[in-house]
Amino acid sequence: MWEHAVATLACPRCRARFTSKVIRDERLGSLESASGRPPAPGASDRWIEDGALCCTTCKRLFPILGGVPLLLSYKTRLAEVAHGTWPASLRRELLNGGFHLSADQAPRGEKYVGATFSTEWKAYKYGPTLWTAPTADRLQTFRGECGLKDGELSGKRFCEIGCGLGVLTNEASVGLGAEAWGMDVSTSVFRAAAHFKSNPHVHFVQASIFSAPFAPQTFDFVYSHGVLHHTWSTREGVRRAAELVHPTGSLYVWLYGYDDVRISRLRQLAFAVEKVTRPLISRLPSPIATATLLPLIPLYQIASVLGKRSATHGSVYSPREALHAARDRLTPLFAHRHNFDEVASWFRESGLKTIHKVSGSEVSRSWALAIERNVAIRARR
Repeated sequence: MWEHAVATLACPRCRARFTSKVIRDERLGSLESASGRPPAPGASDRWIEDGALCCTTCKRLFPILGGVPLLLSYKTRLAEVAHGTWPASLRRELLNGGFHLSADQAPRGEKYVGATFSTEWKAYKYGPTLWTAPTADRLQTFRGECGLKDGELSGKRFCEIGCGLGVLTNEASVGLGAEAWGMDVSTSVFRAAAHFKSNPHVHFVQASIFSAPFAPQTFDFVYSHGVLHHTWSTREGVRRAAELVHPTGSLYVWLYGYDDVRISRLRQLAFAVEKVTRPLISRLPSPIATATLLPLIPLYQIASVLGKRSATHGSVYSPREALHAARDRLTPLFAHRHNFDEVASWFRESGLKTIHKVSGSEVSRSWALAIERNVAIRARR
């Protein structure tokens, strides 16, 4: 992580600011040449590869591993492993100071969610295709979802909840001009941090929306596409996301909608099968879950061919992409569906008033039906 990013973070337990202990770092050179735009005031070219973030208020430790702050407030094997690699003298110093790893109760089902999406993103490749369409289409759709043009977040802060491989988080920085943050409960953030390491205006953390490592009202734009319906409570996830929005900022979410499964008898049947099988597959060990899904690869490829002909897909799945799509559909523990009015009421409860229903005409053609048939909603304070 970039050293200057520490100042934006807050303890996920008590929201106090951190102090840092650096174990391994490097200098990454000119910030301006690396990012294509001038560095922010106080920016540093120091990259912290390994270390610790210390909360002096609640005396909790959060490791930095591979350039990623591990900011889940509950016990994880990864945090324990990182802690075990620290020099004995540092562990002793922190223990004597009363510090210890955080071990709160995890949100219901979140460890399953983290494991599922860690596996899902592990095999996905950066390339010309992102999900069902060319990456260029996805970036165009991202702007349409946000209602923004190039440079319109210059000098502002952006956060993506459930960032996956970080492609859109980086685009918020490079294209829209923001100081951009991506958070995810999965280990995808390690790939994102490594891939976009040269950009000092983009940052990734492993964290949960239910204990976000930021002070309230930190961000000018909070974005989440296809994520919050995979938590134990979509409504609570939206409320927590809204807490991060600045008084003059905006929130956008895309959620599974009912219209997407009502379009045909076949889709209704597939949804009925999914409701029965997903809770079972989600609890299987990853190798067994993968073996269970392998026979579905040809079916997903055929569906993508038909989808391209009907404009619901912009590209045809490779076997790897088909497996990724099958995982996304059948391995998450939760996959709630909602309607626009329901979600709009949650926005209003959170103080978001100027509510806009994003339409298919605002995004690329290959993403139009995904926007129309599901819940795509944007609002300002």
